[in-house]
Amino acid sequence: MKYLPLVWAGIWRKKSRAILMLLQIASAFLLFGLLQGFNSSIKVAISKAHADRLYVGSSVSLGDPLPISLLGRIQSVPGVKVVTPLVQFPGQYQRPGQGVPITAVDPSAFFEMFPDYSIDRDQLAALKANRTGAAIGAALAERYGIKVGDRITLQSQVRTDGTNVWVFDIVGMYTVPEQEAAAAALIVHYDYVNEARVLGRDTAIVFIVLAEDVSRATAIGLDIDNTFANSSHETRTQSEGDLFTTQIQRVADLDFIVSGIVGAVFFGLLLAVSALMMQGIRERTPELAVLKTLGFGDRLVMTLILAEAILFCLFAAGLGLAISAFLLPAARASINIGLNTHLPPLVLAAGAGFAVLLALISGAVPAWRGLRLQVADALADR
Repeated sequence: MKYLPLVWAGIWRKKSRAILMLLQIASAFLLFGLLQGFNSSIKVAISKAHADRLYVGSSVSLGDPLPISLLGRIQSVPGVKVVTPLVQFPGQYQRPGQGVPITAVDPSAFFEMFPDYSIDRDQLAALKANRTGAAIGAALAERYGIKVGDRITLQSQVRTDGTNVWVFDIVGMYTVPEQEAAAAALIVHYDYVNEARVLGRDTAIVFIVLAEDVSRATAIGLDIDNTFANSSHETRTQSEGDLFTTQIQRVADLDFIVSGIVGAVFFGLLLAVSALMMQGIRERTPELAVLKTLGFGDRLVMTLILAEAILFCLFAAGLGLAISAFLLPAARASINIGLNTHLPPLVLAAGAGFAVLLALISGAVPAWRGLRLQVADALADR
């Protein structure tokens, strides 16, 4: 520790260059933290997916509707506990821009298979008993000032009566404690919506199944698909984790994109930081020679140079990661995803490791130059 003031003074010997390097390294680790934090959060969400929840969709495409007549046959498959059809469509509340996602399901089955959706027992009973009833997500209710007991009117798809006006009685409010942003939809009765709509009547986007035994979920999914094999409506059943993975891969290969971007940024950063460090050591050659004259050994001078690089890179990387940890929840809110996007400790540890590696590689040549420095040549400016 007695050499720490000397190391710190060496880092800030030329403030303009130090600030430039600080901004370069902090920016790179800010990007690293945001990308890896988001990617890691998605993987954590997939790993926490309920293996006993199965999603039965069309084998052609997940968005291809399936007839509601399949519901009874799915329910009859051994091992199926409950099943609900699911239809989702957008609604508009009061004025343009105030969107309300509408999720039409069987409320009894839905809240049984989604225990993470918390709703008061009496409100759930009221929802089951009221055909036009709806349970609103707490986040959505707070956004528009809607409360239990209100009757709301939404503009949406055309109804059988020729209008696009949908009226729902808010009889309950649900929360999702682990993912507060997920409580942002209106849960209504499938039967009521199906009877009133024109487009897609008597169909469902997907059937959600709750398996009685999580260890048999895969086999149950296979039995469901075999039930409709070679029929006009073949199905593809996926677990919740597999469904999330498939949907993400349809958008992009996040691992490849994140690795490519981070790799390119760090390669450029390595070249820039190495050049600046080499320039700094060349300017300090007489000073290093004086240190050796005062009794500092070759290895000690090399160690001091590496210590400067490691300390500076860790400081700059920590600054960048701290900013990314602050921005990540805001990024989640701006794109409205129901993920816990706090920066995982694994990303922080990886960032620290990359910072040390960056320091060792970029400081290796300057440190070697300090090790091999001859006092006479340095003082003679040769």
